[in-house]
Amino acid sequence: MVESTSIHFPSILQQQRPLELVFRGVSVTLDKKKILHDVSGVVRPGEVLAVMGPSGCGKTTLLNALSGRIKIDSGSIRLNRENICKRLRKKICYVLQQDIFFPDLTLRQTLVYTALLRLPDSLSYADKIQHVDHIIDVLDLRRCQDTIIGDVLKRGLSGGEKKRANIACELLTNPSLMLLDEPTSGLDSYSAYSLMSKLKKYAEKERKTVVVTVHQPSSQIFYMFDKLLLLCNGQTAYFGDVKKVVDFFNDIGLPVTPHYNPADFILEQVKGSEEIKEKILAASKDARKLPDYPEELISDCVSATVNLCDKYIHNFDDRCHTNAKDEDDSGRSSWSDDTQSHASSTVSGTEDDGSWQWPTCFWTQFKVLSQRNFQEARPRMLSKLNWVQTVGLGLLAGLLWFQLERKEESLHDIQGWMFFSTTYWMLFALFGALASFPSEREVINKERLSGAYRLSAYYLAKMVGELPLTITLPTVYLLISYPMLGFHSPVVFLTLLGFLLLNTVVAQSVGFFVGASCMDLEVSITISALYTLATQLFGGYLATNIPSWLKWMQYLSMVHYAYQNMQIVEFSDGSPIQCSTTSKFTACKTNSHIPVQDILEAQGATLPLWANTLILLLFLLVFRVLGYVVLRYFRRPK
Repeated sequence: MVESTSIHFPSILQQQRPLELVFRGVSVTLDKKKILHDVSGVVRPGEVLAVMGPSGCGKTTLLNALSGRIKIDSGSIRLNRENICKRLRKKICYVLQQDIFFPDLTLRQTLVYTALLRLPDSLSYADKIQHVDHIIDVLDLRRCQDTIIGDVLKRGLSGGEKKRANIACELLTNPSLMLLDEPTSGLDSYSAYSLMSKLKKYAEKERKTVVVTVHQPSSQIFYMFDKLLLLCNGQTAYFGDVKKVVDFFNDIGLPVTPHYNPADFILEQVKGSEEIKEKILAASKDARKLPDYPEELISDCVSATVNLCDKYIHNFDDRCHTNAKDEDDSGRSSWSDDTQSHASSTVSGTEDDGSWQWPTCFWTQFKVLSQRNFQEARPRMLSKLNWVQTVGLGLLAGLLWFQLERKEESLHDIQGWMFFSTTYWMLFALFGALASFPSEREVINKERLSGAYRLSAYYLAKMVGELPLTITLPTVYLLISYPMLGFHSPVVFLTLLGFLLLNTVVAQSVGFFVGASCMDLEVSITISALYTLATQLFGGYLATNIPSWLKWMQYLSMVHYAYQNMQIVEFSDGSPIQCSTTSKFTACKTNSHIPVQDILEAQGATLPLWANTLILLLFLLVFRVLGYVVLRYFRRPK
């Protein structure tokens, strides 16, 4: 049964201590607005702290501060006496309120890829898969493991299953401290209770420190929590045992109505009149003077002599070591921590240079991300609609330009097929990359914040993983339409295909760059439309007599180079084009066939095949590098 399940980690992953979280006097200002003021609390291993309060009181801001994602104005946040740093952040998991996933991957695929990326290389593949299976059982996800995640357009996991899947992704790393933002939001009462009961049992059995924000829990869920931190206008309205909160309100003249959900009652009070709020906040400050108030939060310890504080911290650290020893003796363990340094940072939120290590090497990240990108993009890029569209368009183009004769009268039609093929697949690839970026960016930002992999590994893997999918449909289109036009040279076909695919990949690179640069999809579509329309106008087919002062713009058109290359190949290596009786080419006065150079000059071509190819490769390189630079330096997740 799930209730009796405990996680047994491989022996190489043992000997990490449980974490005691102590935050004292935390104040945070965002956009010149005071969000949190003098908020304190302590959570020990095996305990669950609930952070409650009305909307806008600073619950999520507090989690962001505790996770080290935002800087605090004053106060301290300590894990086993150390300030938050990069090394300690590896022991923290932060489950966001939004369930951000790739919708086309199944639950099991999502967990397997997360395990392969975030569990250390010292673990074998079999150990990682075994751990995935166990997490699936712990959170009761076995029945839906082969269901896609889904989104608003595709039916997949239910709301409760997505919440558990979100938590499962973080539990894979076996964190010592778990921060969960509104894990029960959007769930029915049964799903919420089931989820919280599993978290409660997990925290107790594995000695995890858990902090959750909740808005309005049921009474059953409310009494699952060990401690409660009630926020009012960004200040501490109550901190202490959940079972004592009713007495706290009774003592200040705000008795809880019998048979009334205490969670609903206290939220109504902190959303009441300013007089009641001030009364609660004053009582909360007075409670800090009581004997049972946690000694870790008493400010006198900080203002006392250094020797007294060192003695207290030493005793606290001994207690943590004892807990860790008991944890090992009980057969429960965590991921190994090869750096058990006790050197603390001088400022909360600072990062220890050189202390961060990626969980996996670059090659592992690249390999796993390539596989995941292929699996995630395949349903989107090779959807049934795209297949129907490609086959239908190939047949339509083949029928429209069916069995063209190699005559001057057909020259414009041959060039029309080339230009249409080039521009269509440019638009298809560019806007396809553009449309996929907003949803994918949310997942990537979430994973980058968790330190799962290098950005360079993701970016290179995206290019490699999606390459087979990018070239599949243009290849099928050319296989259908080109033979119907009456062209039979395999060498010419393969060369034309090569330039068509190169142009498609270049267009995809432009889509990556624009998608990474623009946060607003409408803006990115507008910019892309302007660029693609301009590159068509100056491609060399729609307009050949370009004014001299606009001539330079054709050199920025990727279609121009691909289209000219296709002409060079087709008219040089294919059958010659016969002159008409009233030819516009002067060479036809002495020749029966139109020279290739004359055809190219009429289209405004001035560069040889190798130069056009080199420029296309430069387009590819420049836009790929620009996309990476934008993601690396201008679109870093916050």
